Amino acid sequence: MKKVILSGFFALCSFGIFAQTNTKILPATAQDFIQQNFSSNTVEEVEENSKWQIWADDKYEVKLSNGVELDFDENGNIIEIDSPKDEAIPMKALPSTIATYLKENYPDSQVIGWEKEKKSQEVELLDGTELEFDEQGNFRKID
Repeated sequence: MKKVILSGFFALCSFGIFAQTNTKILPATAQDFIQQNFSSNTVEEVEENSKWQIWADDKYEVKLSNGVELDFDENGNIIEIDSPKDEAIPMKALPSTIATYLKENYPDSQVIGWEKEKKSQEVELLDGTELEFDEQGNFRKID
């Protein structure tokens, strides 16, 4: 019985270490990105992925009060924005070339997802359309 109680205690303590609402563990670049693009929302949770998780590209996961989830690399650069509750992502949070393309070609659409991969970027619209862009944000194709 002691082992069960101690295991539960340590599990709760370790969760408190890794999932926090304190944005001070984020690099300044990530803090600035959140302030500039999502200032009307509060940070609900910040999770720092440990270095032993070599399969994970994201170092920091941030959950906002509106449900939007942000992933940052170890330097605080944004690598993914996801809106599981279909909350619109502000255009200013996207790279400028992609935002310009969307304003010209999909002016009435709402973006609910953006991801930067090694050699491409992907945008998901509310209607389910997925658009692929190259590293510089030039349109490639509709997925």
